[in-house]
Amino acid sequence: MRATVRRAWGWCAAGGVVATGVFAGYLAVRPMLPTWGPSWLEPTLFMGLLVAGVASLASSLTREHYRRTLRGLSDHVRSLRDNANPRTIVALDPDLDLLYAHLEAFATSYRHALAEVVDRNEELERAEMMLNRTDSVRGQVHSFIISKKAALATNATGNMIARLTPNHFWVGATPTMQQFLGRPLSALNGRSFMEVVHPDDVPALTRVFRDALEVGEAHNISFRVQTDAKGERHLQMDLLTRYNETGAPVHLRCHFIDITDRVRTDRELRRRTEELSRANERLRQINQDLQRLKETYRDLYNQTPVMYFGLDVRGHFAACNDTLIRTLGYERTELFGQSYTRLLTSDGQQRFEHTMAAYQRNGEIETQWVKKDGTVIDVLIRNTIIEDEGRFFRSRAAAQDMTERKRLGDALRANAVELTQANTQLRRINRELDDFTYVVSHDLKEPLRTIEAFSNFLAQDYGEQLGADGHDYISHLIQASRRLRALIDDLLMLSRAGRSTGSPRVFDLTDAVQTARSDLADLIQRKEARLRVEGILPAVVGDQDRVMQLLTNLISNGLKYNTAAQPEVTIGAADSANGTPSGHVTLFVRDNGIGIAPEYHEQVFGIFRRLHRREDYEGTGAGLAICKKIVEAHGGRIWIESTPGNGATFFFTLPRPTTVPSEDRVEGEPNRSTEDVAHAVGAPAD
Repeated sequence: MRATVRRAWGWCAAGGVVATGVFAGYLAVRPMLPTWGPSWLEPTLFMGLLVAGVASLASSLTREHYRRTLRGLSDHVRSLRDNANPRTIVALDPDLDLLYAHLEAFATSYRHALAEVVDRNEELERAEMMLNRTDSVRGQVHSFIISKKAALATNATGNMIARLTPNHFWVGATPTMQQFLGRPLSALNGRSFMEVVHPDDVPALTRVFRDALEVGEAHNISFRVQTDAKGERHLQMDLLTRYNETGAPVHLRCHFIDITDRVRTDRELRRRTEELSRANERLRQINQDLQRLKETYRDLYNQTPVMYFGLDVRGHFAACNDTLIRTLGYERTELFGQSYTRLLTSDGQQRFEHTMAAYQRNGEIETQWVKKDGTVIDVLIRNTIIEDEGRFFRSRAAAQDMTERKRLGDALRANAVELTQANTQLRRINRELDDFTYVVSHDLKEPLRTIEAFSNFLAQDYGEQLGADGHDYISHLIQASRRLRALIDDLLMLSRAGRSTGSPRVFDLTDAVQTARSDLADLIQRKEARLRVEGILPAVVGDQDRVMQLLTNLISNGLKYNTAAQPEVTIGAADSANGTPSGHVTLFVRDNGIGIAPEYHEQVFGIFRRLHRREDYEGTGAGLAICKKIVEAHGGRIWIESTPGNGATFFFTLPRPTTVPSEDRVEGEPNRSTEDVAHAVGAPAD
C-alpha cells in the first residue's frame, strides 16, 4: 500500500515538472497573444487545467492499482469458497487489513443483495418453467409471478436461507437465520455447519449432503440443531447444489423451516394416537368380554334349573326362560304375550283376579301351575319388581317346582311324628331296661353272695369231712361265683358306658390321668411299673367320669398284658389322623407289653373276647368293649396299632373345646352350644 502511494506521488511530481515547463512556455509566448480577459484569469485557468490533469492522472493510476488488488482478492475469495478454512483469512497480506475491513462490510451487504437476487432469479426461473408448460394457464401463472415477486420484495429477508461450501462451511446466512441461531454472520463464516447440528443427527445429515452433491438436490430433510437463542429446535431443509461451467459444485443453497412446533404436535398426536389405539383395544376387549358375558348370562338364564319369567302391568307374560318351557311342556309362542292365568288352576285363576297386586310387589308366593299335559305342580315364586318413575313396570320372578319337596316335606313331617312316637317308646324301653338291669344285677348278685357265703361256711364247718376233693369243689364254686359277679358288674358297666353320668363340660385330661393313677396305685406298685405323660395333654369336652374310666381301662390293660422287667405306659396327644372327626383331638395310650397280632385288632374290642387263657391273665374280656362304647358315645373312634412282642398303642379321639373363656379361646374358632356338646357325647343337655 505504501509503495503504491509512493508511486502515485512520483507521478504527481513528474506531472508538476511537466506542468511548470508548459506554464513557462506559455509565459514566453503570452505577449504575442491577444488579450481576451483580465490579466489574472488566464493564469488561474491554466493552473486549474494543470491541476485537473495531474489529479486525473493520479486517479487513473490509483484505480489501476485497486483493480489489480481486487482481482487478487477475488482469486483469494474463490479459493476460500472452494476450500474454506479460517486460517486462510489470517494469511492475507497485512497491507490489506484496512482494505479487508472495508471489503468485509461491503461483502456483507453484497451477500445479502446477492441472496435476494438469487432467490428472485430462482423464483423467476421456476415461474418461467411454469409459463412454458401450457398456454392455457398462462394468465394464472402470470398473476402468480406478479404476486410472488411482490412477496419476495417484502419478505425476502424473512426466510431462513444459508449458503454452504461443498465441505459444509458457512458462506452466508439471512438475518432471519442468524437471529434463529442466535449468532451473527461473523460468528458463522469459516465454521462448519455441523457445529450447530445435534450430534446424533450429524452422520445422517453428512450422508444427505454427500448425496446432494451428486444428484443436485435433497428435500424434506429433518434434523435437530442447537441454537443459542432457543435451545434445541427441529428444522426441515430443502437443499440445492450450484455448479460452475465445468460441472464442479460451487456452493450449497439451503432453505430451512422451523418445524419444532409441528414435531411436537406430531409427537403429541402420535402419543394420543397410541393412547387412542390402546383405548380402542381395551374397548374391543371389553366389548368381547361383554359379548361373552351376555352369552353366558343368556345361557345361564335359559339353562338354570330355576324357572324365570316376567309379567307386564296387564299380568301377561313378557319373558320366560327355556327351563320353564321344558318343565311345563309349552311352546314359547303359547306363553309369550298370553295371560299368566293360562298356567293356573281354576281356583288359582280366581285367586289371581283378587290378588294380582301380590305379583306387583316384592315377596314370595305359593301357588299351583298346570302343565300342558294336565299335571298340577306346586311352585314357590320369588318376585322382584321393576319400577318406572315410581310406578310398576314389570316383574321378574323365579319359580321352583316344590311338588317333590312338598311331598318329601309331608313325608318328613309324618316320619317326624312316627320318630317322636318311636323316641318316646324307646325312652320308655330304656327306662324299663335300666330297671330290668338293676333288678337283674341285684337279683343275680344276691344268690351269688348266698352261694359264696354258704360255700365258705361249708368249707369252714365241714372241711375235715369233705376231704381234698370236697375242698377243690368248694374252691371252684367260690371262684365261679366271683367270676359271675364280675361278669354281672361288667355287663352293668357296659350298659351304662354309652350314657353320661352328668352334663358334658370342658376338663383337663391331666386331672383324669392323676385320678386313674390313684385308682391303679396298687397295680402299679405290684408291677413296679412306670406311668408317664408325654408332652402337654389338651383339654377335652365330655363326661369326665366316663373318660377317667376309659383311661383306667386302657392303663390297666397295658399293665396286665405286660411281661417286661419294668412295665411302662405312656399317655399323650398325637397328630390327627385320616378319618378323625372334625373338632376332635387324637390321644394315645402306649405300653411295652406283649402286643397284639394284626388279625385280632378288631376282635379285641368285642364283648368278652379273650385272646389268652384265664389262668394266664385275669379279667373278663369286657374292658376294651367298654372303652369303645365310651369313645363312640363321645362321637369319636378308637383303634390299635401293634405287633406281637412290640407293645401296643391305643389311639382314640375326643371332642375338643370350642367354647372357652375369652382369654383362652383361640381366635377364629366358632362357639359351640351345650346342645352340640351334649350331642357329641350322647347325653341330653340340661
